[in-house]
Amino acid sequence: GSKVPVDASAAQLAGVLKDPNGLDFTVGFVDGVIRPEDLKVAARNLKSLAPKVPSFLPWYMKSAVALGGTMAPIMPGIVVPIARKVLREMVGHLIIDATDAKLGASISKIKKEGIDLNVNLLGEAILGEGEAARRLEGTHKLLARDDVDYVSIKVSSTVAPHNHWAFDEAVEHIIEKLIPLYRLAATSAPKKKFINLDMEEYKDLDLTIAVFTKILDREEFRDLEAGIVLQAYLPDALSAMIHLQEWSAKRVGAGGAPIKVRVVKGANLPMEQVEANLHGWPVATWNTKQDSDTSYKSVLDYALRPGHVENVRIGIAGHNLFDVALAWLLAQGRGVTAGIEFEMLLGMATGQAEAVRKDVGRLLLYTPVVHPGEFDVAI
Repeated sequence: GSKVPVDASAAQLAGVLKDPNGLDFTVGFVDGVIRPEDLKVAARNLKSLAPKVPSFLPWYMKSAVALGGTMAPIMPGIVVPIARKVLREMVGHLIIDATDAKLGASISKIKKEGIDLNVNLLGEAILGEGEAARRLEGTHKLLARDDVDYVSIKVSSTVAPHNHWAFDEAVEHIIEKLIPLYRLAATSAPKKKFINLDMEEYKDLDLTIAVFTKILDREEFRDLEAGIVLQAYLPDALSAMIHLQEWSAKRVGAGGAPIKVRVVKGANLPMEQVEANLHGWPVATWNTKQDSDTSYKSVLDYALRPGHVENVRIGIAGHNLFDVALAWLLAQGRGVTAGIEFEMLLGMATGQAEAVRKDVGRLLLYTPVVHPGEFDVAI
């Protein structure tokens, strides 16, 4: 087929990450050069990172990093902002600016035939009620826009950290915060809007499912279709899918709307490992990648069946070509293609995304947006 042009910054980032030093360099750059407020600290870190510069980068960029490493401690106020700007450009294709002036133009550029956007407001971890309220308000503003009809939000970015022993109280507290957002989605005209309840950490799995089902059990949301994420690298993924399927079957049987589950492999392994190490617990995820892959396929095998997709539509989220092809063939073989959707991250694997859009006819792009002042933290 015809070649889809690859975004230059996407190709550059992919090349950097393939380099043996690539990940260390990128993470070190984000944590050591982008995040510190003190420019002198950032400059010292840039100097120590300079020898690790990935060989993939063009010579002029490698020379610039070497020169920057030497000059940063002497002129931090000049060198560090330039270095930050270069990395911003390298990851800029993955993130959209959330300011009103730029967001509309970005959305209209990306949305085309067969492409929908799932908008996710990025930012740092929530530590207090003020920040939680601000994030919720930001998502509310996004959802209220005419050109946004699909948003993702995490329970952990809705409320300040809660006491896991007080489970029922935490569920009620979160529901109270989220109801106005779901109400906005349910009463939007001409078409209802879609909220996807995301999660990152294992400790939020039961909480997120409880919040999700209790909100949708309310009479006012009986006809609202909404979504939740399941991570296949958790051993609980299949039982959670079965629970959601049985719950949704009852809801649909009583005349309610179906739900959607976004199935991902899982993207929070480092945090799970840190959490386990700190407490001396076993890691909450499967131990091997093969186990996670098997779990992913078992969840799809259970979910992609006639009689199941009528209650729970499935979002296949990821860039693994084998998984995308397997899901599509499985759905075709079982006659359930109307019940699935493919989801990819904006700016990643552009050619593959375009191929899915052409063959399947529809694609959902997961689109992180960020306020410029928070860009440093978000990446």
